[in-house]
Amino acid sequence: MGSVFRRRNVVAVVTTLLAVGALYLMRDPTARFMERRSRLVAWQASPVDTIDGHLVQTVHLSAASGLEVDLTVKRPPAGAAGQPERGPLVVLLGGHRTGKDAVRLIPDTHGTVVVALAYPFRGDPRLKGPGVVLKVPAIRAALLDTPPALMLALDYLLQQPYVDPTHVESVGVSLGAPFVVIAGALDHRVSRVWVIHGSGESYTPLEHNMRRKIPFPASVLVAGLSNVIIGGPRLAPEKWVGRIAPREFVMINARDDERLPRASVEKLYTSAREPKSITWVDGQHVRARPEVVRGLVQMVLARVLGNTDGALNGGSLNGGSLNGGSRL
Repeated sequence: MGSVFRRRNVVAVVTTLLAVGALYLMRDPTARFMERRSRLVAWQASPVDTIDGHLVQTVHLSAASGLEVDLTVKRPPAGAAGQPERGPLVVLLGGHRTGKDAVRLIPDTHGTVVVALAYPFRGDPRLKGPGVVLKVPAIRAALLDTPPALMLALDYLLQQPYVDPTHVESVGVSLGAPFVVIAGALDHRVSRVWVIHGSGESYTPLEHNMRRKIPFPASVLVAGLSNVIIGGPRLAPEKWVGRIAPREFVMINARDDERLPRASVEKLYTSAREPKSITWVDGQHVRARPEVVRGLVQMVLARVLGNTDGALNGGSLNGGSLNGGSRL
């Protein structure tokens, strides 16, 4: 009888600790976001290079909190014929592999200032297998540092003489989608938020992708645990997207996306408030295919520059609408 009582006590203690731990991991991250963003205290810029007839420069930013951000700027030459003194700013957050090198996939910025950010993760992003467990705290910290990294980047970029501070486009591609939504909800300097090949929810897309390597139902358990550890429910973009209005919210998604459940995509869109639009294009998930990235960025630049037909040096919009969203 005594052993049964002791086992019950142990189970009760373990259950309580797990519950407390889960609540701690999933607490509201807003205060942390602002604390980590803090203020810009230093930056280091590389010598300017010329690529594709554009000026390209990498910059390392440091915040008072210790947050560090790396980015690459690609912009037209100063005083280029027909170009305004200050150009619209397009801030791009893509996959962790492309990072700040994404600007190199864009041959022509068409007069805009395109900036690509690296994720604030210090370590090898290609780490796989059991070694991933040791990196969980660093991965969680990097995910939580990404929205403040975007805001810190704007602190620097909006000081630059070649940037129009009244026209800021924030573009999240794939993994970058939820973070630009969160940063856009918190930072009203962003004029418009773009989600490209992104979706709502945190657990469902995670479990959906885990099934490729972990068989069901083990994928359910692993995805659920991982989702809690990284604070996924608090980072789910559908919980933030409503705060972007009255600024515009735009989605571009692939009809045959094998990585994002259609229901999760639609959940993000329906959670957004007007003005909003969604365009469906042919194909599968973007991944890191240069030709696909270039085509999607051309679609964004066409809209940024006011080309309502969507054509920009051969770029075109190919899609319809959902829930009243108009073709871009």
